[in-house]
Amino acid sequence: MDLLSFAYPFYERFLAWQITRASSNTPRHVAIILKETDLFDPKGLEKLLSALSIFRRFRVELVSIYVDILKTESSLKAEIASTLRTRLEEGFSDLPAGTGYRIHGVDGEVNSTAPGKDFFVYVSLGFGGRNEITRAVLTILGEVKAGNVRPEEVDEKMLESHLLVNHEPDIMIRSGGQKLSDFLVWQSVYSELYFTDVNWKDVRRVDLLRVIRDFQKRQRRYGR
Repeated sequence: MDLLSFAYPFYERFLAWQITRASSNTPRHVAIILKETDLFDPKGLEKLLSALSIFRRFRVELVSIYVDILKTESSLKAEIASTLRTRLEEGFSDLPAGTGYRIHGVDGEVNSTAPGKDFFVYVSLGFGGRNEITRAVLTILGEVKAGNVRPEEVDEKMLESHLLVNHEPDIMIRSGGQKLSDFLVWQSVYSELYFTDVNWKDVRRVDLLRVIRDFQKRQRRYGR
């Protein structure tokens, strides 16, 4: 065992201690951007389940996950999303009791859901933020046309109430690159961003602890 490997457990415990000391400043909503290949890799799915356990331990209440499906042909994209949904459902069955989840397909439809008490996981399989906003606007227009909503009643809060995720993420994590994806476009305007060049399947526990600790050290300005 080299010196670096020997030191990691101590460094992890130190980070965990630091996070616990500043627990009042822990992110409550974490968003993760993944690629489809991340979850087809057994290590990638294992890392995701491990990450969820770590976030839950440190008082994160909601984790939103976007799986970027790169295929553009609609039937193939739907097939990939269906396969990923099955893998996720099997993986989520091993999460602690009280964990809830909702998985949306490529058209924003709810594929599966489970109630949760103190920890919830939202997953979007290829349904991006621009489509989310477009669908919300069309739904509101339909309500206006039906006479259920007056045009002057339409505002930001009404639009937000029609989005799939109604909560703003405190921090968004993108592994394996330096670009954001089409996810929570409306909700993430004031979110903190965290990029790492490490591919998701190679993300370690210490890397996730660093994300939380990094967030705690930041001074959020919310666009000011």
